[in-house]
Amino acid sequence: MRRVLVTRAREDAERTAEELRRRGFAPLIAPVLEIVATGAATPAETVDAVLATSARAIRYAGEGLTALRAPFFVVGAQTAQALAARGVQAQASAPDVAALTALLQSRFAAPSRFLYLAGHDRKDDLESFLRARGHAATIVETYEARAAQALGDEAAAALAADEIDAVLHFSARSASIFLALAEGSTGARVVHCALSEEVAGVLRAAGCADIRVAAAPDQASLLAALEAVAR
Repeated sequence: MRRVLVTRAREDAERTAEELRRRGFAPLIAPVLEIVATGAATPAETVDAVLATSARAIRYAGEGLTALRAPFFVVGAQTAQALAARGVQAQASAPDVAALTALLQSRFAAPSRFLYLAGHDRKDDLESFLRARGHAATIVETYEARAAQALGDEAAAALAADEIDAVLHFSARSASIFLALAEGSTGARVVHCALSEEVAGVLRAAGCADIRVAAAPDQASLLAALEAVAR
């Protein structure tokens, strides 16, 4: 097993492809999502803290980001690094949303006001937590992931010729878009590697035969699942 289709957005796919090459695979990049800035303005309102759960939310935020004087609480080292690249230091960086909500619960016992920088398509975990605790939040969607209208010619041809050994699926939405664009022509022998059970559920519902699920929802675990099949 050597030829692997990477369907995530190009800026992420390039990094994944580099790691695949390092591990001896031949990646083929075919993004099914395009990340674009919404152009939403960052409001100059007074808040108790600014929240962000993805590096993209920081990268695509408007110039008003650097004018914010509230402390930043973010998820992930990459998000903290993206913030530092904009000249702002995060007060705290949590490994995941669950850890962030626990941190916020300890720091903000009384109802508070937050500014949440986010993508258009996102899970509701953080917002549900804020609502349940009586907090107020202004949501600024700094970017959106638009679905591709077609697979690239090279990827479509490789799938049709049954030359793809595996496909990496990083989200339920991208898996759904890929399946629609591939129109069922994924090949009987293709191994579908899913980042989580949620992603795998989309693949199972579509009738994909060989599905491998990462032990943890991160790229290292996903590639480990791929390598386990390739041995």
